[in-house]
Amino acid sequence: MTVNPAAFLLPNRYIQHLFDGMREGCSLRSSAPHWRITIATITDVAKLAGVSTGAVSRALSSDKTLNIRAETRERILDAARTLNYSPNHAARALRISSSGVIGLAVHDVSNPIYSDIVAGAQAAASEFGYVLTLADADVLANDEQVFRRLVSGKAIDGILLQTVDNSADFIIAKTAESLPVVVVNADSTNPAVGSVAVDDYQAARLITAHLLELGHTKIAYFTIDQHADRASLRLRGWMDEMTKAGLAPDESLIVDGGHTPEDGARAMQLLLANGPAATAIVAANSLIALGAMNACQLANIQVPQQMSIVGIHDFPLARYLNPGLTVVALPLRELGERAVRLLLDQLDGQPARHEKIAGLLPTVMVRGSSGPPSSHPNS
Repeated sequence: MTVNPAAFLLPNRYIQHLFDGMREGCSLRSSAPHWRITIATITDVAKLAGVSTGAVSRALSSDKTLNIRAETRERILDAARTLNYSPNHAARALRISSSGVIGLAVHDVSNPIYSDIVAGAQAAASEFGYVLTLADADVLANDEQVFRRLVSGKAIDGILLQTVDNSADFIIAKTAESLPVVVVNADSTNPAVGSVAVDDYQAARLITAHLLELGHTKIAYFTIDQHADRASLRLRGWMDEMTKAGLAPDESLIVDGGHTPEDGARAMQLLLANGPAATAIVAANSLIALGAMNACQLANIQVPQQMSIVGIHDFPLARYLNPGLTVVALPLRELGERAVRLLLDQLDGQPARHEKIAGLLPTVMVRGSSGPPSSHPNS
């Protein structure tokens, strides 16, 4: 029997398909007697560019918070072009995950301060082909069996957790230990858990400096009862800025502010009843400031004529209050976006990273609730 060698030649359309694959980021490696197709990875790009995989991921995702030199960014882009590498998180979700769903757990889903975090996380998740689901951390922890079934049933691929250092955080982290986890707006002490935070210390300094520039010297501080590190950084920011101005921080002007408007109102009532005269208040979050403003109104104390009140974090309705609330705004939308990107990097097999949003500084938004001290302050 005579065999025609031409019968074993690949049709032109198959040959063309192989070369098309090479142009799309594939390479052919001969390993006789077979051909094997491999795809350029993020590690390949990082090695060629001489940077970390994290830098590659952030540069190719156009992460606005990535602080690198222009030539380094261009070197990364050149390496990606050379290898024909293109990140495809949506395809990755179909390939390695069972759900394509990311969970975001916050404490008190009704808190308007979280709206920008949620919006940023939602935008990033959608960009990469994922669905974001929002849950209340305390409710999840109280219904631990349901949450455990979600995790074991692979209904979610990873968790973003906004922590306040309570038992619910521990329960959620323990239950979800088989999943990638990123802590939002806090530093993680667990090397296996990623984290991303904003500059709470600098925010407190900036908003305190605003009141000092207006001429205030008796500035009270309403603390927050959430997350020890976050609370400590904000308190230290207030104290350091007062000290820088030559004013010894007065411990009698430090009042437990809680974290809700009701807590802020009680703190204001306590200050007015027991404390020495203060002409201004820095509230460790804007909901506390909201309650303090209401308590002033009920006590017939004019804001800002008799009492200036400012808060940390902006929220959508702050500008529409009467008077509008002066705040220091932090990049919360970018915080949500970055948290998702870190989680997706972990799903890609990269180690957990711990980052602080850099390049986007806190910004004081001056509105009607702050002004110069009155010559007849409340006493």
